[in-house]
Amino acid sequence: MNKSLKDKISSAPQAPGVYLFKNNKNRIIYIGKAANLKSRLSSYLSREDNRNRILMSHTVDIDIIITNSDCEALTLEESLIKLNKPKYNVRLKDDKKFPYLKITVHEEFPRIVFTRNIKPDGSLIFGPYTSARALRQTRDALCRIFKLVSCSKDLTKKYARSCLEYNLGRCSAPCTGQINKKEYSNLANKATKFLKGNSDELEREIEKRMWRYAKKEKFKAAAILRDQLLAIRRISQRQQVVTTTNIDRDVIGISRSRFNCVACLFRIRENRLMSKEIFHLNITPQVNDEEITSSFIRLIYTHLSFIPNEIVISVLPLEWNIQSKWFMQKGFKVKISTGNKGESKRLLTWAQRNAESELAKRVIKRRTSGAILELQNHLHLENPPRWIEAFDVSNLKEKFAVGSSVAFHDGKPYKQRYRMYKIKRVRGQNDFAMIKEIVSRRIMDLNNKKKMPDLLLIDGGKGQLSAAVQAIREIDINLPVFAIAKRSNQLYNPHGDVVSIPGSSRGFILLKRLRDEAHRFAIAYHRKVRGKNLTESVLDKISGIGGKRKLTLLKYFGSTEAIKKASEEEIAKAPNIGKKIAKIIYEILHT
Repeated sequence: MNKSLKDKISSAPQAPGVYLFKNNKNRIIYIGKAANLKSRLSSYLSREDNRNRILMSHTVDIDIIITNSDCEALTLEESLIKLNKPKYNVRLKDDKKFPYLKITVHEEFPRIVFTRNIKPDGSLIFGPYTSARALRQTRDALCRIFKLVSCSKDLTKKYARSCLEYNLGRCSAPCTGQINKKEYSNLANKATKFLKGNSDELEREIEKRMWRYAKKEKFKAAAILRDQLLAIRRISQRQQVVTTTNIDRDVIGISRSRFNCVACLFRIRENRLMSKEIFHLNITPQVNDEEITSSFIRLIYTHLSFIPNEIVISVLPLEWNIQSKWFMQKGFKVKISTGNKGESKRLLTWAQRNAESELAKRVIKRRTSGAILELQNHLHLENPPRWIEAFDVSNLKEKFAVGSSVAFHDGKPYKQRYRMYKIKRVRGQNDFAMIKEIVSRRIMDLNNKKKMPDLLLIDGGKGQLSAAVQAIREIDINLPVFAIAKRSNQLYNPHGDVVSIPGSSRGFILLKRLRDEAHRFAIAYHRKVRGKNLTESVLDKISGIGGKRKLTLLKYFGSTEAIKKASEEEIAKAPNIGKKIAKIIYEILHT
């Protein structure tokens, strides 16, 4: 760690805030929060765990943002992580934004909206959900039951005609004055209760009002409420009763491997399972379970309008005191449980089984072979190396220098991505510079197409590896690169260290196949270029010597040098040449 970094840590304020670790390219690689910045940052100087060592080895600068409170730091941390996507933070795997349902209670006539963009505009937010299709179906059902506005029409204006949604019975049309503000507000409150999971309370309220209207012989109004009640009961009946204690509870099951993590979230309201959501998380092998749970709780609950009374999760999150304080500021007192006994244990086991099943499905879906999984673990890669490209060069005493790149996908040759290169930028026999050239040309081409392999393999030792690493750094691309030497069969990592991997493992055998294929392809191209060059000679400049006669002469004499040494009579003895053509050839070759 450099001195300026230590000085920044020692001079950090004893105040709440957010800190940002940056690498040598000024990119943010980790974002954290703290109730006391000085205390938290100082802990990075003394911690000896593997994750901290890797993180600090890549950190060259730290930025600090002081906040008014630790709760404000939590919100700012979440926003900055979503914006910058730091490599070493736990975050949702999908780049897309998850869908939410929003009720715009700040408007005179609140509307129900499907959205992926969360803005602090005073709306009530429900979610996140992982199935956009299911969420749209939920919104449509709520529109049919409660007839809330779902369009983007300006409701401050009055319109002459109602739209199609009103005619289909999916909107109460406040835009044309079909419903007053008080009645519409009552509908919005019902929809909010339903989304919160308070369907039993809502059913009792609707049934009571229905009978009240019936007694007053307002049968049309009673019929509307009857239809709402039946629709809500149909939905409630489809929801499975899973508990006996009437507690709003979220149960989170987490399953992880070295580089993959899946979280299963059960939302339980009024003893019923309201929804099951599956989230895939980006993690690094060094991250611990406490940070995963802490990050997941922050990711899911920071933007929501309604929080459960209890969260059940197998491992207590880091800094729960800050998260709990944040909940209390929002008006929610949340209990956290690790599901050690009784009903909580049963629900947590159920959620974890679902998470494990989804994690297994993900691996199967990607059809990752055992050899590729072995490579991921042995080489400590973030993702399984499904697409691997291998490079080699071939030349003959500075002549006919060429290179090749071959590609394997899911452990099999992918010949559409094979490439051949004539060395253009290197003079002399310099294998290192040639490797650098072909790697640079290939990666620049792929970068333009916005596609990148999972792993690069170089045929050679430390020198060739160093040249390839330099080429990638100059393009400013982050790609894992390894080299495998021909004679020793030793595998080197990007730092030039020997990688310990069993020689009999499927992963290492796959790497050797790739290396040998790159070598074969380079040699084949070298022979082709060399053969073509040998057939190109001064004979091409002689009038009357076509391709057939040139091949005949080369076949008869063996080379252009032998033809030059031959007499006119000897040339004439070659098939299909004759004295006239022999004389022309002899005179031109000896002019």
